[in-house]
Amino acid sequence: MQQNQDLDPKASAPAQEQGAQHAAGAAAAAAAGSASTSGAGVGVGAGGKPIDSLPLKVTLKIFGRMLKSYWCSKDSLKSWFLLLAIIALTGGSVYIATSINTWYKTFWDVIQQYDLDGFKQQIVVFIILASIHVLVSVYNAYLKSCLAINWRTWLTGKTMDRWLQSDNYYKLQLLDKNTDNPDQRIAEDLNLFVSATIVLILGTATDIAMLFTFGVVLWNLSSAVTITVWGYQVSLPDGYMCYLALLYAILGTALTFYLGRPLVRLNFRQQRYEADFRFSLIRVRENGESIALYKGDKEEGKYLRHSFADLVANYIKLIVCTKRLGFLTLGYAQTAVIFPILISAPLYFAKIITMGSIMQINSAFGRVQDSLSTLVSNFNSWASWKSVVDRLSLFYMSLEEVERIACLKTPQDRSALEVEKLELKSPRGQLLLEDLNLSLKQGQSLLIRGPSGCGKSTLIKAIAGIWPYADGEVHYIHDSQALFLSQKPYLPQGTLRLAASYPSAPETEGQTEHYFKLLGLEHLIPHLDEVDIWSHILSLGEQQRVAVVRALINKPQILFLDEASSAMDELTEKKAYELLRQELPDTIIISVGHRSTLLQQHELVLTYLSKNGDYKLQSTAEAQQALV
Repeated sequence: MQQNQDLDPKASAPAQEQGAQHAAGAAAAAAAGSASTSGAGVGVGAGGKPIDSLPLKVTLKIFGRMLKSYWCSKDSLKSWFLLLAIIALTGGSVYIATSINTWYKTFWDVIQQYDLDGFKQQIVVFIILASIHVLVSVYNAYLKSCLAINWRTWLTGKTMDRWLQSDNYYKLQLLDKNTDNPDQRIAEDLNLFVSATIVLILGTATDIAMLFTFGVVLWNLSSAVTITVWGYQVSLPDGYMCYLALLYAILGTALTFYLGRPLVRLNFRQQRYEADFRFSLIRVRENGESIALYKGDKEEGKYLRHSFADLVANYIKLIVCTKRLGFLTLGYAQTAVIFPILISAPLYFAKIITMGSIMQINSAFGRVQDSLSTLVSNFNSWASWKSVVDRLSLFYMSLEEVERIACLKTPQDRSALEVEKLELKSPRGQLLLEDLNLSLKQGQSLLIRGPSGCGKSTLIKAIAGIWPYADGEVHYIHDSQALFLSQKPYLPQGTLRLAASYPSAPETEGQTEHYFKLLGLEHLIPHLDEVDIWSHILSLGEQQRVAVVRALINKPQILFLDEASSAMDELTEKKAYELLRQELPDTIIISVGHRSTLLQQHELVLTYLSKNGDYKLQSTAEAQQALV
């Protein structure tokens, strides 16, 4: 708050420490929701509406768990040494600050006495103190940065592992529509949480140390005295300047809390709007071809402008609130510059204290007032920090909720793939399939058919063990590996060779080139080791053929194909299935498709008869006869 003229260990810290406070204010969290875990889902308040923050008790509870998870683990040993070093350097900063405060009195008394030799001597003392202060401050900030990256690395790794394990990333997307942008929470919010926590907590600890140290100094400088003010005798008690500093800080804190409360809610919303707008832009980029073919640029523009308008509207409220708070905090700071001089001036003019004493009082009062006013000076940062913790809290609460929702387990304990009494439902509870019993031996194949939206893809997701709305039992073959090929194949970042063997390591023995030739992809062989965005370069039919190569290289015991040949012509589709059967004779193949030509590539056919759970399981010959 008060801009003291002496060296402030907080004010002169390198930019990365100040940047962390600014980042916490500029990019706070914006999670939608409350702690509710009712049927509405995590992040939804009364009436299904997202609220803007969690109760402080919930925030502090989850914050405590986040602290404990790292600082009580064996991985935090190095960080404990860093923390102890930071505490030692902070103690050094406080000692240097008190030395500079004492130097103030001596320096100004020398000037008042016109003592040139004393002046030169004090300049040398200042250079020594300033040099030590710079060294301590730089290393203090450096060690804080080292501590932050250690903590962030551990926290990011643990959070990513938890997000990725047990298909939580998929279940979170499927079950919890209110957890926006989990990627941003891991990449950005964890960084903000760590940096802001270190800066604010260690900064508060420094303020407490400064308060006790300079409180003693200020108390000793404000002994009981009686002075005459405008003809009136005024008796001042011991420590009166400490009392005035406390009263001044309480007044400023109360006004700041009253004017700044909306900042928590507005910061909370702002990042959500920022993330939603950014996601909308990414969505246009990723679907550029389809939008161009539909000539949908005007509609996309309307949606983007609407999304940006929400962002701007909230930002205007945010800056208006910040403006009001700015009048208070800046006015508070400017008043604090002159306030200690005003209360010590009568003592000076009464010739009770010297000019050096006034400057020492000014410095000590500023330190005490700064420490007592930490909430005033850091209110924006604390408000933003709470938003970050709330946003992460909602994310972790959502993870806990989806972790409690179990998909069908697929134990590998049978000699065949067996499905027993399987019941399948949609996320809204609609019955899709009832009492399915199925047994597929090695080398057998099954085609799943039916009208659109009846639950064909959902069935193979349940058998694959990733659909949470299913009951029954699924048993895999001993030591079996399953592979899932979707209609729109996933092509990871990297080379085309990597995409063709994913999730295994790139194949280097010539199988990739061999299968590319058999599937009509020989024109891509020269580009196998090039890194590119292959999902944007290859046509959907080419991507599906690359996915077939992936199955041939990985050689799974169970292969799911969810309309994985829909973009191929019938001749290429036939060649692909024949190649799969030739190269993978013992693999169980389960396909979803609409084409009648797929019948001849499978032994069994499961046909959905309605959207009420009825089905028919028959041989291919029976299914073909029914078509005739």
